[in-house]
Amino acid sequence: MSLRPNDPLLAAGKIMTVLLMALIGLVTALMLVLIPFILFNHADFAAAVAEAGIESVGMAKAASVSLLLIAATATAFAFYFFWLLYRIIKTVADGDPFTLENASRLTRMGWIALGFQIASFPIEALAIKAIDYLPADDISADISFSLTGVLLAIVLFILARIFRHGAAMRDDLEGTV
Repeated sequence: MSLRPNDPLLAAGKIMTVLLMALIGLVTALMLVLIPFILFNHADFAAAVAEAGIESVGMAKAASVSLLLIAATATAFAFYFFWLLYRIIKTVADGDPFTLENASRLTRMGWIALGFQIASFPIEALAIKAIDYLPADDISADISFSLTGVLLAIVLFILARIFRHGAAMRDDLEGTV
């Protein structure tokens, strides 16, 4: 049962979510493709490291691969976050959003949002240290803790409780009819 068959807000949400997932997926794939390139094209990588004036090719390689793996992991979690959001939007469009599955999705989204904030501290420290070993001139690390991100996590956890309560109320109502 659809609430509004042609709801422009839901359509925009679906389109934006799909576009973000496609972009995030592309970026994640690109980072994962770069890792074997760095690992197996030693001569090209060593030349870039030497040109940048960095002494240790091994440290540059380790720093590059580490940062790419961390970034790919982060973007994979971002993809999963938007995939969960897309699934919630779909249930809203179908007219049945107050389900335990959506409550679970919102809880997972909250943990992802909170995880990004907690992980920002060690990731930023690693990125700042790794920049010294990377063969590039204009690299900066701007990963930071955000109270807005923590607030997003709290709102998602609260919404999960609301959805759980709504699902229970609906089940109670259906049981009385």
